[in-house]
Amino acid sequence: MKKRAFDVVVVGSGTAAYYAVAGLKQHSNMTIAIVDERPYGGTCALRGCQPKKYLVSNAESVASVSHLLGRGLEGEVRTNWGALQRLKNEFLQGRSEAAQAHWDASGVTTFNGTARMRADDQIEVGGQVLTAKTIVLATGSLPNQLPIEGGALARDSEYFLDMEKMPERVTFIGGGFISFEFAHVAIRGGASAVHILHRSARPLRAFEDDLVAVLLKASAAAGIDVQLGVVPERIVATETGYSVHSASGAVIETDLIIEATGRHPNLTVLDGNMGNVAFSSKGVEVNSFLQSVSNPRVYAIGDCADTPYMLAPVADREGQIAALNIVHGNSHEVDETVVPSAVFSIPTLASVGLTEEAAREQSLKYRVNQGDTTDWPSSKRIGEEYGAYKVLIDADTDLILGAHILRHNAAEVVNVFALAIQFNISASALANFLWAYPTSTSDLKYMVK
Repeated sequence: MKKRAFDVVVVGSGTAAYYAVAGLKQHSNMTIAIVDERPYGGTCALRGCQPKKYLVSNAESVASVSHLLGRGLEGEVRTNWGALQRLKNEFLQGRSEAAQAHWDASGVTTFNGTARMRADDQIEVGGQVLTAKTIVLATGSLPNQLPIEGGALARDSEYFLDMEKMPERVTFIGGGFISFEFAHVAIRGGASAVHILHRSARPLRAFEDDLVAVLLKASAAAGIDVQLGVVPERIVATETGYSVHSASGAVIETDLIIEATGRHPNLTVLDGNMGNVAFSSKGVEVNSFLQSVSNPRVYAIGDCADTPYMLAPVADREGQIAALNIVHGNSHEVDETVVPSAVFSIPTLASVGLTEEAAREQSLKYRVNQGDTTDWPSSKRIGEEYGAYKVLIDADTDLILGAHILRHNAAEVVNVFALAIQFNISASALANFLWAYPTSTSDLKYMVK
């Protein structure tokens, strides 16, 4: 078997890998190889964040028009799903080829094929063995599979992104990001019956309960049937589609089932356990430098690492940090204390920092500013009928502990709160700043007074 030697071999070509390789090239003259079994670019660019936003933006446009019907707009608008898919695919066309060509042109050696660790310092791919002083695992994550009878009949989010037409009836199993985002896309994209089935009483557990409750009302008003405390037991193919049978005996008839109970680290590169890399169901076990706790040659970044978040910006940062630690020795620790996130539902739900539940658990002294935003001019002029905010402020220091927003442009505004938390900008400073007006960002002064 042919052997080739490199300073660094990176497994995966997504956002974490991109920043790792870019950092290695910027700070060193190391020889680098990248291996991926799928098209270069990774989940976020090709099968997640970016293509998803094409669908979400379309749904937001449809919703914006519907909110203003009879309030200055006449005539309904509807999604042409085929044209929307063509628009999305124009964006994707050639991106993976361009990504791989970029690395080839910059002196990085690229490989296409399934990678497996065969020793502490070896990766096998396509009948070749790549030896490396350092191996970076950036293999991402995979959708969970339903462990129930007929679970294989369910599709995943990648299928939803690429389907040629919108079914009449769509059912999502799971109460997380994917279900709420794509349910709002489906109901605005032509589906007549959209269901979300979630096994517990609390969907979107990482977010503030008060705002999730308002999102549930907004979802119901849009025509989305969210059923909580429902445990699917089996899926059956029928003459007209599928039926989902729950533990309570309820049956939902549907044309499409999307499994959206979450994702798990993609650790197939470790099959055979020959790399001396410790891992669990949460991912590769790493120290604060993103280095494997059992094999110092290995670093793990992004969704495949046992770190708190499966988010693209976090993967970017981990790639940057891993590169610095490989080049300069372990000198940069990963800091993920301030990580904003958003559910691109309609309206958008965004959050950063502590929830009130977490603040209580830490016995912090804080005050809460919260309220409804639907009477604000920025909501009334667009017909937004569901909106709320909740901001936690330290009672002694006046610093922001957490910010939670449900409304249009929430994902943009929450970034300002993230900066405030990161750089210790007080609530009074935010309230008194001269924001451009009237803007969504200028509204935050009402949230912190």
